[in-house]
Amino acid sequence: MNKLLFLKPYFSEKIWGSDNLKQFGFKLPSNHTGEAWVVSGYKGKSSIITNGEYKGISLYDLYNNDKKLFNNPKTKEYPLLVKLLDCNDDLSVQVHPKDKYAKEYFNEFGKNECWYVLGAKKNGSIIYGHNAKTKKELVSQVKKGEWEKLLKNKKVKQGDFIYVPTGTIHALKSGLLIYELQQSSDVTFRLYDYDRQKVDPSRKLHIKESLDNISAPFKTPKYVKDRETIIRTKNFTLKKINNSSQKTYFYKNAKWLQCTVIDGLGELVNFNQKIKKGDSFLIVGKSIMELKVKGKIKILVSYAN
Repeated sequence: MNKLLFLKPYFSEKIWGSDNLKQFGFKLPSNHTGEAWVVSGYKGKSSIITNGEYKGISLYDLYNNDKKLFNNPKTKEYPLLVKLLDCNDDLSVQVHPKDKYAKEYFNEFGKNECWYVLGAKKNGSIIYGHNAKTKKELVSQVKKGEWEKLLKNKKVKQGDFIYVPTGTIHALKSGLLIYELQQSSDVTFRLYDYDRQKVDPSRKLHIKESLDNISAPFKTPKYVKDRETIIRTKNFTLKKINNSSQKTYFYKNAKWLQCTVIDGLGELVNFNQKIKKGDSFLIVGKSIMELKVKGKIKILVSYAN
């Protein structure tokens, strides 16, 4: 018998956050809330289960104490992390470590991630990739601070999807509301931060670490997708439900499901449970992973590969 586990997010306050995440029904800690970690098994920053026999237990503790519930996954730590991001200002220009580098220096997963744009201001954009033809040119432009020459800008709108594999120079910019799916890692290297260090000296740069992980030239990453799948990589799969009546969705390759309702109101018929925008929940257990959904509702469904 499958179990339905609702989750309360871990919130992270950021210099670039605001209070826009309250549209998901969250009680925010402040009007500078940048991130809601809606599905997190990360130590010290875990989501909390809010219903049933595991009510009050962190996802971190549940995963580590009862792997049978998750169909005995191979990863010691909970492998994925889902966030909702409110970008009220430009985020720092970042690079994420590759698996081998992250394991060697930080004993963490690498940080492959992807973004689904939930909302965007007119002419919204991101930084995605770079223009350097060689590593030597990359190093030279970074050291000289030639950011306008180096960084590639990309326009984005609501409904767009972007894959950000490790080693990619990237930054979300102001006026964006983002669903982020990533490996469960909190290791990020800041390459450039618009000189915010003058205001907040704690926002250190990580130039060497960034350059260790960036490849040159930049190549737009490839990934598997089809009519029902937004992305499938070695780390994760992301699918979207755009339901209008009643339908059953099957996930034969999933050991468990991570679900976040991004719009609408409906019902999980197989659990006799109402769901609404802002709800995040897991489906765990032994039987085939399926969602029988009723109502006009949009859900992003992810799972580890």
